[in-house]
Amino acid sequence: MNYIIKSIVLFYFVYERLMDGEKISYYQFSVLLMIIALTILKERFFDSKYIAFISVIILCLGTTMDVRFTVLFALPFYDFMLKRFYLGIFVVLCCFLFFTFTSSLELQNIIILLLSGLLAFDEKKAKSEQLRYEEALDNERRLRYELEQTKIKLLQSSKEIATIAEVKERNRIAQDIHDSIGHRIAGILMQLQAAYKVHSIDQEKSMHLVNQSVKSLADSIELIRNTVYNIKPRENVGVKYIESIVDNFCFCPVKLSITGDFNSISAEHIEIISTNLKEALTNSSKYSEATKMEVMIDVTDQYIRLYMKDNGVGCPSIKEGIGLSGMKERLRSVGGSISFSTNDGFLIVCLIPKHERSGFFESAYRR
Repeated sequence: MNYIIKSIVLFYFVYERLMDGEKISYYQFSVLLMIIALTILKERFFDSKYIAFISVIILCLGTTMDVRFTVLFALPFYDFMLKRFYLGIFVVLCCFLFFTFTSSLELQNIIILLLSGLLAFDEKKAKSEQLRYEEALDNERRLRYELEQTKIKLLQSSKEIATIAEVKERNRIAQDIHDSIGHRIAGILMQLQAAYKVHSIDQEKSMHLVNQSVKSLADSIELIRNTVYNIKPRENVGVKYIESIVDNFCFCPVKLSITGDFNSISAEHIEIISTNLKEALTNSSKYSEATKMEVMIDVTDQYIRLYMKDNGVGCPSIKEGIGLSGMKERLRSVGGSISFSTNDGFLIVCLIPKHERSGFFESAYRR
């Protein structure tokens, strides 16, 4: 922008001299060359206000030889206005007004000076807006990066918490077995060893110790059964758990089909699948007016695909409520994706990678 404005001013000055047909003197030509050289120096190599001051001094010398050099005062005036250097603006205006009162200046010279100042003001304003925009963009990128890092830390923390909980549960079970069952079995072993030693001396006492050991061993077996019963989950897991959700849905018939190795799915992914399935069934019973529904779960080595579709009325526009947004967030937490469609009923497709990925796909439709 600076090159264009200054080039126009210089070409205007040269054109005006050529149109007059007057020969330019050696000194005037030297002044013009110095102004052009200073302009190129300032724009390409060394942008300094002192160069603009030197240009003002040279223009004052050139104007004393030819008053038409006043049009070139627009060059330093533009530089000072662009930098908001008010001392330089004042100096240029004083020099320009001085030559205005001491000689007859044409109106277009004044107009060019004012236009250059106005263009510099607009250019400065545009640059300020650009800087603010770039700063806002940088802040947005920084916040997005920090949000992504926070998300990664939260996922890592959740995994660490799950691992710690698992280790604590293992330690608790090991401690329970050691404190209750371990001591009993050690006592039974000692009784059997004592019975073996006294068998040849006192058979009656030996049989008494054996009977006590058998009774203690029976109590220990019962304690083991109770411990295992407390450890084992009370609810169905795996395929039976998904089937129980479908069987308990009474709104309309649901056709469930599962392909692949469902046992290879982690507990975290089973929880997401079951929760999203419950949400889809609930939405279908509330809004769809469907007479049947199809649920398919495809399990491969790389991903898990959950397909849920009813033959209901659908909806003209999908508005994302708490239910659908919750489904989306659960899938995002494991790097999965979700998509919706309202063609011929309502369709929900969830894709869950078995191995966590760095990103996720956004939903193509929203309810």
